[in-house]
Amino acid sequence: MRMSFHDLYTQHYKRVYFSALKVTKDHGLAEDVLQETFITAHDKLIEIDNEAKVGSWLSTVSTRKAIDLIRRQKKIVLVSMDIPTQLFDIPLESSVEKACENTQIEEGVGLLISTLSPKLRTVFRLYYYNQLKEKEIASKLQLSPGAVKSRLHRARNAMKSKMVDELQKHEIA
Repeated sequence: MRMSFHDLYTQHYKRVYFSALKVTKDHGLAEDVLQETFITAHDKLIEIDNEAKVGSWLSTVSTRKAIDLIRRQKKIVLVSMDIPTQLFDIPLESSVEKACENTQIEEGVGLLISTLSPKLRTVFRLYYYNQLKEKEIASKLQLSPGAVKSRLHRARNAMKSKMVDELQKHEIA
């Protein structure tokens, strides 16, 4: 008669747990090994012929799984020690400050765009924000491609001069 998984577990879980604890010296890790061992046992339950040797087989599986777990943890520690320390030297404020700066720049550019004439502003937004091609803009606004190119050129020049003025105002340039 074959042993049920429930019987197998209740009969051997303490032995498996303590053989894992002996290797890991950590209750949480020993519980992980206990689970892994009984998952393996469940998968191999059909193959178990000699019920008298099941306990020693489970202890061996548990010990090996515990050793593997410890090895994996050592590799994780070794890999994490190899991470360049420059990554940790970046102050958190710099990334937050950079994000705030970018937001301010975006708002400033948005204000400058709003000062363009409606004709230039529409073409500029369709080209840069909606990423439409000049031909698509011409079709959408019922303009010639030459008119779109001309408006884009004037909008770019207007934006450049407005940005230079703003930079000079704030003494950044």
